[in-house]
Amino acid sequence: MEDMYKHTIEDFIISIYTVSSRRTSLKFAEEILYDAIDNLQERFSFFKKIEIKKAGLIGGGFQINFSNDIIHLQTNEVARALESLLRIIYDDISDESGLYFVTEIKNHLGKESINQIIQLGIDLDQIQSEQHFAYTRRKRKNELKENGKQKNPLGYTWGSVTKWNYNEASKQVELYDKDGKVLDKINLHNAIQRYVENLSGITETSSMELANLLKEHEKSYSFLKLIYQENVDFETAKQMLNLSNDEIDKIIKELIELRLLQYVSEDEIKITESGKEFIEK
Repeated sequence: MEDMYKHTIEDFIISIYTVSSRRTSLKFAEEILYDAIDNLQERFSFFKKIEIKKAGLIGGGFQINFSNDIIHLQTNEVARALESLLRIIYDDISDESGLYFVTEIKNHLGKESINQIIQLGIDLDQIQSEQHFAYTRRKRKNELKENGKQKNPLGYTWGSVTKWNYNEASKQVELYDKDGKVLDKINLHNAIQRYVENLSGITETSSMELANLLKEHEKSYSFLKLIYQENVDFETAKQMLNLSNDEIDKIIKELIELRLLQYVSEDEIKITESGKEFIEK
């Protein structure tokens, strides 16, 4: 990693802290920052190579010192570490942070620092898309709860599962209730992959796996293709494919997680370059 990124990294971390403190308090923002860095040290060596010292109110409340060997880290490793830091802190204050958390961070950073962050490999647009979707989902769930209409999308809970069995032929785990009725079938490969990816924080999905995944979910593929070929808006695509609100929410979440779609604004989505390349193959 080049020395020129040190100032960018310092600006980025201080901006996260500053925006967090606006949404919560100085003390709480400080605590969640230290706690997040402490928890991420085992996953990312980057966090073992920086030291944060309190410095009054100068520079956002602290200063950052870098160890000499930090230059040996790859920029993509540093980018993944900082993205994880941003995600964890947002999750910790999600109730207070609202919809435009990343937007405020961008405003605090300024154009020059944002360009440096992009060069470092941090995808702020993707993180913002994830947070917009999460905010919208959380808001909708709260509204349903307040209206007394909250429902379990699975239709069963773990308490309903009496036994499970692995089907070698289909490579699926079958869940049964007390009457021997099949409650659900879960693809074991996908379940294990998501488990590892969630814990590691690293998603490694090949183009072949993407193709297989979307073939299993024909509506997801059709929706992505429609967005690409017709350049239609959200509501039009939903109507053309005869999708319910729940179905479209699930599809968009899947496609955003696969980095094939991204949010442009609260109610506007667009296909990513990866999504275009996938459709064109």
